[in-house]
Amino acid sequence: MKRYFLLGLAIVLVIVIGIISYGAYLNRAGENVIAERMAERRIPLQGAKAEIRNIKTRVVLDTVNLYSNEMTDTIALIDGRITSVNVKKNDFVQTGQILFDLTNEQYPLKIKQAEIDILRAESDILKADNDIVKAETYLARAKNDYLRYSRLREHQAVSAEKYDEVVAMYKEAQVNLDVAHLQRQQTVAQRDSLNAQKLQLLTESAHSQVAAPINGEVLIIYKQIGSYVTAGTPLALIGNFKQLYFSLPVDDELAKRLAAARNVSLNFNRAEFSKIYDTEYESGNAGAAQQFTAQIFDISPAISQPAAIRSIIFQVNNAAGLLEPQAYNNVEIQSLFAQDCLTVPLAAMIDPSNSAVFVVDDNGILQRRNISTGVDDGQFIEILAGLNLGDTVITSGVSDLEDGMKASVTLEEVQ
Repeated sequence: MKRYFLLGLAIVLVIVIGIISYGAYLNRAGENVIAERMAERRIPLQGAKAEIRNIKTRVVLDTVNLYSNEMTDTIALIDGRITSVNVKKNDFVQTGQILFDLTNEQYPLKIKQAEIDILRAESDILKADNDIVKAETYLARAKNDYLRYSRLREHQAVSAEKYDEVVAMYKEAQVNLDVAHLQRQQTVAQRDSLNAQKLQLLTESAHSQVAAPINGEVLIIYKQIGSYVTAGTPLALIGNFKQLYFSLPVDDELAKRLAAARNVSLNFNRAEFSKIYDTEYESGNAGAAQQFTAQIFDISPAISQPAAIRSIIFQVNNAAGLLEPQAYNNVEIQSLFAQDCLTVPLAAMIDPSNSAVFVVDDNGILQRRNISTGVDDGQFIEILAGLNLGDTVITSGVSDLEDGMKASVTLEEVQ
């Protein structure tokens, strides 16, 4: 009995050991299968080829400061009180148009006093002329006496005392004539000065009408009727916003690309076009959907001269009347002229500086590749170095990828 029990126990142990061994075998085989499957696992991704595409240069600016070359104050040229304002805010005025009338009661009085002083000077000139005639007569008489006594003196017919007295009288007559001429010159100079003062007063009096210095829109009226102003006081601000300007510092390569295009489009993203001068809007504008264009007004230094950095001044067409001289945020500039260059989608960039992508080889292995990029158009970016024509780059899920991963890549259909 005992023998059969031990035999049964041995059989059970053999069966248990066999089951355990088979289980270990199956587990090891499963792990190998899983490992092999994991090794062969490929991540489904999307990609695109590096190809020659026609793109338009795009630049996104945080801030654009627009300014006007035609904006100036109308200035009072004399002291006076404003008696009339001949324009209203937002009126369009022409150069020379009278905007304000000033009154200064002192000018008529000053002009009248200058006229009186001029008449007095004219009288003094007549008196000086009479004095000259008298001095010339006295000199002629003194000269005759001098000549006569000189002959007598040669013949010892007159005393030395009398001769010296005649000579002194002759010299005195000469001096008196010179003094009379000098006095007349001084009086004439005084009269001329008074005439100049009168002319100045008349000119200033004519400036009592203040004219517009340029063509443009009346943006601000600083002073109203009844205000007393001094010469040099701004009375109104006039501006012409049909053409606005802004400057952009760029590197040499971008400057050359923009210079080749000459014209660009502007997109004022989320702009509300609030007007700091409260000017009127032009009819036909499209509001926030308005398309603006600009052309290159100046490049400094010129493209023909060597330079690493250049400043470009753009002239903006503001015929819609939506823009004013102020700062606008998040403005996009895009060339209206397209150029052929090697590109990949912007979605392939894996860092903010656009300096790296993931490339997949013929075996589906991913490789991080450092690249050099140029301009972009919002969808594609120019490749300057690091990729070749036909290379496949990953355009989906790039932030979670690593070197050496395997991928199953589906090429995107890009326009």
